[in-house]
Amino acid sequence: MRNPTGFGRRSSRSPWRPSRWDLLAVLPFALVAFAVVSVVHPPQSGLLALALMLEAHLFIAAFVVLAPIALLARARVLGAALLIIFVAGGGLFGSEWISLPGSDAARHDFSAMTWNLEYGERTPAAAAAQLEHVNVDLIALQELEPDASAAIEADLTIEFGWPYRAMVPRRGADGLGVLSRYPIENVSSSEDPPCLELIVDTPRGKVRIIDAHPTHGEVDKASRLRLPIDFNPSDREAAITTLRKRIDPVVATGERLLVLGDTNTAPSDPENRVLTKGLRDTHVEVGEGPGWTWRPRRLAFLPVAFVRIDRQLTAGPIFPASTWVDCSLPGDHCRLFGTYEIDG
Repeated sequence: MRNPTGFGRRSSRSPWRPSRWDLLAVLPFALVAFAVVSVVHPPQSGLLALALMLEAHLFIAAFVVLAPIALLARARVLGAALLIIFVAGGGLFGSEWISLPGSDAARHDFSAMTWNLEYGERTPAAAAAQLEHVNVDLIALQELEPDASAAIEADLTIEFGWPYRAMVPRRGADGLGVLSRYPIENVSSSEDPPCLELIVDTPRGKVRIIDAHPTHGEVDKASRLRLPIDFNPSDREAAITTLRKRIDPVVATGERLLVLGDTNTAPSDPENRVLTKGLRDTHVEVGEGPGWTWRPRRLAFLPVAFVRIDRQLTAGPIFPASTWVDCSLPGDHCRLFGTYEIDG
């Protein structure tokens, strides 16, 4: 006699059993745990601090590598772990990749480019030629050496387009320069960290410009394998603390301020909070995508970058309107552009 209720029957379906590939779920769970702990107690030095700078890349790599495994092996636990890191990654990095409506800018009154020339990468003539066709009101340069500075000063196309300039070239990585279509006044500079400060008198009012290049953190590598074994950002932290001594008084007055340069801090770096306190990050405000601006020298031939360490930051009545990155030229840094509305 048939059992119409079905009770007491054995199910024809085999019970779900975890796959051996589900063991890989420990990796995304560990990554999420690292991210959560780092929000409260970010590592200040060592390999964990270096990993924090590359946190977004770790999330991307985990998802790209493990997602096909989860699908092909039907590893449910691993799939659930990947869903968690997808949601967590969106919460952590969403504002970096997608800018929601809400910028106060309605016009494009002023435009700027910042570019680390990477000393030793190009000839002085090439450095000048690669600036001739840039269509911006202001150019901020880092790692400007004396020979490149002389070539730029002698270039008639550049002189016609940007007749006002403040040039502080130095050998190595510490030289700075600003080229402007509008008059420049009150120029001052410092060496530790390299910093060039001035005022540009635009048709819509004066804007204080700070072109800065804080030193990078020191990465120690194993002698043979060239793999990182330690990270010490103490010199960079001291440089940013000194830089804030220039920024804070300007922010307090409510003056228009535009900070540009190679800051050597990634968005997930705890020092980034110190750098950007009280300032608007142009990429966060109006940028789309990762906005990455730096790539290792060995990969400088690629038309993309991998870390966002160059910045354009504002305070006072100057508001981000748009931003983009150009990685078409050789070198470890891409060119970063921004446009702004000037109010008041």
